[in-house]
Amino acid sequence: MRYERRIFTVLLLFQQSLILSFQLNFPILKRTKGAYKKVTFELKLINENFYDYHDGPDGDGDGDGDGGGDGGGDGDGDDYIDADKLVDWREFRMNLARTVTSSGKNNWSSQKKKSISKENEVLLRIQSESLAEECMAGVWAHEVSHPEVGGLVIRMPLEVEVYRSKKIPSAGEELRNFIKKGEKVELWYRKAHTLCEKEIQKITAYAENGQIDASKISEVSNEFLQMYLDNQETWQEVCLVVDRNNSGGTASALVLNRPMAYKLTENLGLLILEGVLNDEKSPRSCVSVDMLMEAFGEECAVYVGGPDAQGESATLLHGFKDLPGAVEIAPGCNIFIGGIDHAIKGVKDGKYKPLDFRFFIGKHEFKNRQLDKQCILGKYQPIACSRPVVLKQCISLPTPLYYEVMELCGGELERISLLEQKKRN
Repeated sequence: MRYERRIFTVLLLFQQSLILSFQLNFPILKRTKGAYKKVTFELKLINENFYDYHDGPDGDGDGDGDGGGDGGGDGDGDDYIDADKLVDWREFRMNLARTVTSSGKNNWSSQKKKSISKENEVLLRIQSESLAEECMAGVWAHEVSHPEVGGLVIRMPLEVEVYRSKKIPSAGEELRNFIKKGEKVELWYRKAHTLCEKEIQKITAYAENGQIDASKISEVSNEFLQMYLDNQETWQEVCLVVDRNNSGGTASALVLNRPMAYKLTENLGLLILEGVLNDEKSPRSCVSVDMLMEAFGEECAVYVGGPDAQGESATLLHGFKDLPGAVEIAPGCNIFIGGIDHAIKGVKDGKYKPLDFRFFIGKHEFKNRQLDKQCILGKYQPIACSRPVVLKQCISLPTPLYYEVMELCGGELERISLLEQKKRN
């Protein structure tokens, strides 16, 4: 049985490595497609047998741990694999991608980085020594093909959205006529920027008394205007995907880089704990607010998590596995939400610092596979990253998180980041 479980683990990691290989389109691994199908089939059989006969650590199928059933367990627990001790598969995937790209054309940095900004590093060490140490061990980020829980989606610049998008046929066609195959990022970005400026000038020409009559502009211009306005509303968002239901097509995400407050008021504390309440407040709510103010009153990181669900209680984000009430958002990511009561007690007792936690009011809610569609259209770019990127505070960062994440990814995103900073300056 130990042999079977080891095979199961090895095949699982091999399967994930092959999936990554196909996603990143590494030509050297394309010929392993047949092996991938075989491994997937064998993995399915082993997985079914494993859970049919061994649903508990004892191997007897009853989960009682005594090893006395017909599942062949020996009672010593050696056959049980603790999921918490398995390597984070994101880290495994990152290392695999780095190994392959280091010998070929790099789409992203092949070396782990300690930081992008020395100033950000100094600020992080002041806010959280433990996260700073994690960063010094090597912080990373890279593009992925689709959004995943525990990963990021970042809002792409309008130029990139227009370049990637199929939503505006005429604008996209015009841009494609400008761009030659294999053209460098800097060239197509400038051409896309020129096209955006041209379209904006065309639209603003219809303005009368500061207003634009949508009925007077073309359908393409109207679509471009909606794209422009939406880009302004979500400008440079860095969002953490906290929930995703593939079958239902729903997802939710928190905007990490929209700080709202650094200190608490009683009203804000009430909003964090209970959301939007009626005039009548229970005694328990009042006591909880007093406790929250005592722990976080002088130093508290509150963010606008998104435009949806802003009337609900805040989401607490942190990296403490041992905090009672905390829930890991994805297996192995070591990113947690919840446990506010014990977070308050821990801060009051000196176990935690106030800036070890982040409060988010509101979130992005996506339905009908909107998040996936928006990634396909070029509005958002899915990214996998190490947990310090997610957990650190975005309070007065010398280098904004948006640029930091893109530059950690390297390749095309790093060059886009530099172009965006030049445009901003």
